[in-house]
Amino acid sequence: MMETEEVSCFIVDEGLRLGADEIASITTHGIFRQVRFANNEITVTKTWDQTGADILFKKDKRILVASITDVSKDGIRNTLKDLSHTVKIMKPHKSYASLPEGPFKYETIPGLYDERIPKLEEKNIDHVEAAINSALENGAKRVAGTLVTSDSQSSLKTSKNAEGTLRKTTINMGVRSLANGESSGMGITCGTTLKEFNPEKAGEEAGRLAKMSVDAVSGKTGKYDVVLSRPASAILFDIFAGMDSAFYVDSGQSCLAGKLGEKIVFDELSVYDDARAAEGLGSTPFDDEGYPSGKTVIIENGKLLSYLHNSLTSKKYRTKSTANAGWIVPHAWNIIVKEGKLTEDELLKEVKEGLYVNNITYVRFQDYRKGDFSAIIRDGVFKIENGANTRAVRGLRLSDNIIHMLQNITNLSKESRQVSHWWMEWGTPSVKTPLILSRDVGFTVPTK
Repeated sequence: MMETEEVSCFIVDEGLRLGADEIASITTHGIFRQVRFANNEITVTKTWDQTGADILFKKDKRILVASITDVSKDGIRNTLKDLSHTVKIMKPHKSYASLPEGPFKYETIPGLYDERIPKLEEKNIDHVEAAINSALENGAKRVAGTLVTSDSQSSLKTSKNAEGTLRKTTINMGVRSLANGESSGMGITCGTTLKEFNPEKAGEEAGRLAKMSVDAVSGKTGKYDVVLSRPASAILFDIFAGMDSAFYVDSGQSCLAGKLGEKIVFDELSVYDDARAAEGLGSTPFDDEGYPSGKTVIIENGKLLSYLHNSLTSKKYRTKSTANAGWIVPHAWNIIVKEGKLTEDELLKEVKEGLYVNNITYVRFQDYRKGDFSAIIRDGVFKIENGANTRAVRGLRLSDNIIHMLQNITNLSKESRQVSHWWMEWGTPSVKTPLILSRDVGFTVPTK
């Protein structure tokens, strides 16, 4: 079997031989381990070894993208032959741009590989049991979730002399607890190293929030001051980062269109995309086109300063790529929300009467251009009365507007944590966020 660098080089050489004007490949080999648990017991343990390649094929200003898992020479040749025939019936891209001309120098990013993670193997079960026990000790009756680790190597090669390799480990655990049929809590711990990985804390948070959610009262439709915990805040900024992609701005699926240079949110809110963040789940020294990665200021002191670009979108917008390729869709790597000045307790004390929301799920947009959406809130929803969480609340649905919620932020906590979980549907690998306090947020009662 060829190494990842060999596969990418072979794809580029063979693609050029078959007539591609430009071609790029990212080949990834990874060893993944998963432990799933439910009803306080481990239900599945599995390990899989996976190799795949993504291919960008350009001919006569036409663009095709493909993914393959058969990376044998014959498999690659067959795929490239299909691409060379299919590309002829494609329409030329309206904003066609060439790949960047290399070679480039890529600097090492600290904390992306932890040699201890591939050696965990059966110790992953110990981490899961620690999370389950912690959740049960803190009030849960039933505990479920997953622990996934990866050890991967990705190799980029383009016909424009860009070439680089990334070795990375990841570990990600999500714990969900129930104290009865409706009272749930969730805890998350993740990273590229074991430095911040804490299964006991994730279990403790899930169990504690589930126990607090017992005997919930029905919520009432209205406007609330709301404290969003990190899982919920990560959802909000994952959506925002997705809508900041110039592709979605251009295709009418973003409420940020036409707002560059405007102060659109809370004066003290600053949001960055940092592909070079130490220990960032999405960190990479290069983007998919080969540009050296960096830090992009999206919002600074409330002002929208940049969309996320690749070569195609940057040409249309007459600007430079922000090294956020995606060959077709630019995307964020690691969203960093600048911390505030208050402790979590101090943030709660800013609210006389409101809601605490731990998690947001099933986000659905009524209008992408305006930013109107609704979502289920769960895994720890509480009344805030005189600066403290009191009774649990059930039956409410978040119904508001992305820009409105970000405009109405008045404070953020001073401790950020990296978050990644399965409800982040816009594809941001990680969001490092504090708790946020947003005023006058709308909630409704679902109709039957």
